[in-house]
Amino acid sequence: MTAVEHDWRRTHAVIVAVEQYSGGDGWTLDGPVNDALAMRTWLTGLGVPPENIRLLASPTEGNKAAVEAADRDYRPADGPTIRQVFMEELRSLDADRLWIYWAGHGVQAPGGSWSLLYPETRDRDMRGLDALNLMTLLRTEHLPKWGVDRVTVVIDACWQALPLRTHLMIAEPEKLTKRPVINNAREIYWMRACQPGAVSKNQQGAGLFTSVLLRQLEAASAGGVAPDLDRVWQGVQDEFERLGREEGLRQFPTVHISRGDRNGEDIPLGPPPSPLDEQQRRERAKLIHAIGALLGERPGRAAEVVVGLCEQFATDPPATTPPSAEELVDWALENPHGIVTLFAELSAQAPVRTEIRKACHVLQNQWLTRAEHAELVGLLERLGRRGRHDFAEVAREKYPTMALPSLDPAALVDDLEAVLLPPPKQLPQLLRVVEHFAALCGGAVAGELQAWSLECAKRIDLEGQLHERRGEAQEHAERVQADPDTVTDQGAPPGGGWGSIQIRLHAPSGDGQRRAYEVWSRRGDNVNSLAKADTPASLEEIQRGLDRLLGGHARTHDTLVEFFVTPTDLELAVHRWQLDAEGRLERSLGTEYPVVVRCAELREHQRHLWERRWERVGTAGTEDLHWLSAHYETFKQVNGDLQGQEDAPGVVLTSPVRARSEVFNACLFGGVPVLIWHGEAEGAAAQAELETLLRTERLRSLPQHLRKLRSASEADASHHGRHMALLWDDPHRPLPDQLDLSAP
Repeated sequence: MTAVEHDWRRTHAVIVAVEQYSGGDGWTLDGPVNDALAMRTWLTGLGVPPENIRLLASPTEGNKAAVEAADRDYRPADGPTIRQVFMEELRSLDADRLWIYWAGHGVQAPGGSWSLLYPETRDRDMRGLDALNLMTLLRTEHLPKWGVDRVTVVIDACWQALPLRTHLMIAEPEKLTKRPVINNAREIYWMRACQPGAVSKNQQGAGLFTSVLLRQLEAASAGGVAPDLDRVWQGVQDEFERLGREEGLRQFPTVHISRGDRNGEDIPLGPPPSPLDEQQRRERAKLIHAIGALLGERPGRAAEVVVGLCEQFATDPPATTPPSAEELVDWALENPHGIVTLFAELSAQAPVRTEIRKACHVLQNQWLTRAEHAELVGLLERLGRRGRHDFAEVAREKYPTMALPSLDPAALVDDLEAVLLPPPKQLPQLLRVVEHFAALCGGAVAGELQAWSLECAKRIDLEGQLHERRGEAQEHAERVQADPDTVTDQGAPPGGGWGSIQIRLHAPSGDGQRRAYEVWSRRGDNVNSLAKADTPASLEEIQRGLDRLLGGHARTHDTLVEFFVTPTDLELAVHRWQLDAEGRLERSLGTEYPVVVRCAELREHQRHLWERRWERVGTAGTEDLHWLSAHYETFKQVNGDLQGQEDAPGVVLTSPVRARSEVFNACLFGGVPVLIWHGEAEGAAAQAELETLLRTERLRSLPQHLRKLRSASEADASHHGRHMALLWDDPHRPLPDQLDLSAP
């Protein structure tokens, strides 16, 4: 909204100032009239005709003369006049721009709405205009459809939650429209003196917000131009931030901008307690509104909550009594687990909504309350180092993307909490880990862990789901205890119990996309031929044929799928081949099964190195893999490096694509049985992703680990699991002896 030449004669305004209330002297304000007249003077000084300005005022006796001197035709700011102006007179408005200004008392009504009180208000009967509904009215065709292309609204009034005894006296604010027809083209710029639950300050007989705003408007409209409201608002923000730094001011105005769209956006003012990114600032504003609504439902609750939180928070509470919603949120942000703890205190009788839980996680990367976090840390401390190691293993087995580098109780809980964001309306993964560990390990601490997780589930209203998961965990533990061999060992060599499906893809022919292929099933030494295609088939045809075979000869998650390829086909992304590609159940091969590639060429030259390296795979971890320098691009360089790494069980490569053929040949020649690379990235980018995804896995579980990473990438397109490629070459599980098309 930039500054432009403007015919101010086409501008109209409605200015409302309420100082005197029926409730008596305790309700009287001294300042709204001065503010309203200052706004009127600014408008008329730019050329707005006085007859275009509707002045509605309920002044104190001391300010009545000033109102009459400015406009002898002013009208009272009572309910009937307000309705007359907004409901009747604005319908026939002939204008390009409309300014609305309101100064007076405002309160937070039941349900969190904002009531701008009429002068008829008294202690036991507080009546007012619904400010949010007024904004709805101004967006509709209640104003002339082909006129009034911009409306600017300024409200200098409190949005305060009153104590319970007076809150109950607030009548539902009056709504001016119920079935709006929105005019999407009209621009709305709505400036408000404070945030929900907060107070608007007065200084020396004038509203602080109005004074600051008028200074910015006057500077921006020099020469009669229409002010750039974005720049004006930035000036307001800068001045209030200065007042906050120098004087400790806690009033933070807000603005709502609709640039010709229905909903627009809220832009909060006020420096956060610590640097926040754009998303965190949005989530902070969301939390402030949510807290404001909760305070509106139970006025006076803020003071009670402060007393309870003082026992848990380490920093000093807000000085204001009772504190505003914004002050409570910022106080909570100063303390670990503060936001979730605050919401738990405020909404003890109702579960916190999913979007609010997400906002808490974005701001503090946490979803446990301070008490829950402290209790879990204490329980893990009692487990001892060995018990915490087992606990971490259960977590890694269920969620393989987690690193969990430390077994310190607090660090372990922090890592689990930060990674395992509770999915919407589902039991948090951390509670599932606790339940599975407790069921498997048993003992006194296990029972206390289960009691802890049950209380957490109750707080988030998922007690029923917890009992279901607890039953599943118990059944799993009973199966393991009854017959460990019947349960898949995630750390065992893949394909052990359910064997493997071995697919040989011959070198491409013709256009490079058609290949002859064969398929076998293998369990131990038993090998059975499943298919043989002498006529080269397209990759799509191979995928469809393999889909049918897997359905009858493999078990999802358990059967290892091995592709034997030529060195030039090692980068063929077979794990991304589709199952049921043309049906309703389309999914990726690599998410259903552990998928690896293999290559028999160049192996026999140094088979003893191949077998020696493979022996280490059973006991090594991913940290034992050798990271090949991305600068090596020739066979000679890579081979020379590998000769000094004869005990390395495998290699991680980040070589550029142009050099991979040379690197693959050197690794195969050097007897490397395990080779990992990123299918899309290279160099430093590939290294960063591979380090994140590999972490400290046991090497023998790598095929299953990659399957889970690939599954994660199906749910999250930004996840790099889909790009992970693995050569997994067990020298003791070759193809059948005959490898030509006459076999078997």
